[in-house]
Amino acid sequence: MIKDEFQIDNDEYDGDFDLELTLYSGQTSQPPWINVNGSFFEIIELKDNKVLVELSQNKLNNPLNVKYYSNHDVNDEELRNKLFYIFDLDYQISNVYEYLQNHEELKNVYQFNTGLRLYKAQFPFECIISSICSANNSIKRWTKSIQSIREAHGEKLVIDDTTYFTFPQEEEFIEIPEEELKNHGVGYRSTYMLNSTDMILSRKNYHQKINKMSYDEAFNKILELEGVGPKVADCILLYGYNKTEAYPVDVWINRITSYLYFENQKVSNKKIMKFAQDKFDKYSGYVQLYLFNYARLSGLMNKLKK
Repeated sequence: MIKDEFQIDNDEYDGDFDLELTLYSGQTSQPPWINVNGSFFEIIELKDNKVLVELSQNKLNNPLNVKYYSNHDVNDEELRNKLFYIFDLDYQISNVYEYLQNHEELKNVYQFNTGLRLYKAQFPFECIISSICSANNSIKRWTKSIQSIREAHGEKLVIDDTTYFTFPQEEEFIEIPEEELKNHGVGYRSTYMLNSTDMILSRKNYHQKINKMSYDEAFNKILELEGVGPKVADCILLYGYNKTEAYPVDVWINRITSYLYFENQKVSNKKIMKFAQDKFDKYSGYVQLYLFNYARLSGLMNKLKK
């Protein structure tokens, strides 16, 4: 067993980072990493090598402490790069700060989001299933379902007598009987999940092709998956394929955007999405993420409920 560690300091990336805030922000890429006494554990795949990673951070912008455990040699730089991708640490987030400051209606948003980053999927397929599972569902329920699927059907990695699980790949997922899938709490979404998996498997290099498409092309292609409407498609594109033009619109983002830009009038989700992408462009994903958290913490959401 190989055990080693390194740390990522604040001066190695642009802007702020809060690990716990990011993991518990409800983004639909995948469930949060497993929390054990304030340290977060997840299996990271490096080429064909599966590595158990333990992350901890005392507070905002403190060093990110990285410990890892593996049965094979680990390239520290590869692991560092993977973590930078998952937590979007390679993004020049100060550009987002500047954008928010330059718009009067948004200038107070960042103070409620300090250190919040996109939490991107290690595997697009898990993001697709997680996002389908999140539709008309609570964060607590869909994350519990995805973790349950992992534990029942994923690959196991045992480290120091503790078992960790990966999410099953498409080839394994498609073999899960539908009734068994429903036992993980996904309900009617089981059909959507299996049919979408079958579609992905039927198309060669599906994920690589989506990655290479423009946002508009990819959006239309993702909409072909069963159980995927515009909001879920944008979640998949943002967290699964890093297409930051995506602006997932649910009932709350609709209300928040309508409040800020349409005098609180009733506006369709389609119009909200088009407006946001025209206005926010490449910052759409971050603006959406920040607006939801801002509304929740600032009291705006309670105001909109009334």
